[in-house]
Amino acid sequence: MAGTLTSRHEKTSVKILKLIGLILFELVKQIWLLPETIANFIKGRQQQKLVNEMEVERLDRIRNPHKYRGK
Repeated sequence: MAGTLTSRHEKTSVKILKLIGLILFELVKQIWLLPETIANFIKGRQQQKLVNEMEVERLDRIRNPHKYRGK
C-alpha cells in the first residue's frame, strides 16, 4: 500500500512539474513574440484609420453629391 501511495505522489509531482514547465514555456514564448504583437497592433490600427477615413469620404459623397460634382 505504501509503495502505491509513493508512486501516486511521484506521478502527481511529475504532472505538476510538467504543467509548470509548459506554463513557463508559453510565458517565454509570449514575451518573445511581444514586439511582433505590438507592431501588428499598431499596423492594424493604422489600416483601420485609413479605412475609416475612406468610409467617411464615401458617406459624405453620398450625403452631399453637390460638393463633389465635376471632381
